[in-house]
Amino acid sequence: MRAIDDGSAKYAAVCRTLLAWKQLPESDLARMLRRYFLVTDDFREMEDQGYLTMTFVGDEYLISITTLGRLWLEQYDAKEQNHAS
Repeated sequence: MRAIDDGSAKYAAVCRTLLAWKQLPESDLARMLRRYFLVTDDFREMEDQGYLTMTFVGDEYLISITTLGRLWLEQYDAKEQNHAS
């Protein structure tokens, strides 16, 4: 049996932070969410899912949330709220 890592809480934290800040350099975002130990591959995975965009500016990525990322976060929060009720 294979364990499956559910990154939903991590994704939600990233999306919430990007909603508040609009866009952030990768290093700032990783530092703000230190408890998740985020690395570039985590952000690339989210980009592959369509939740954020990564644009290389200067010497690092500038990360922004997409419309799909906003919609995913709304659904995730609604689902979490239903489980808490």
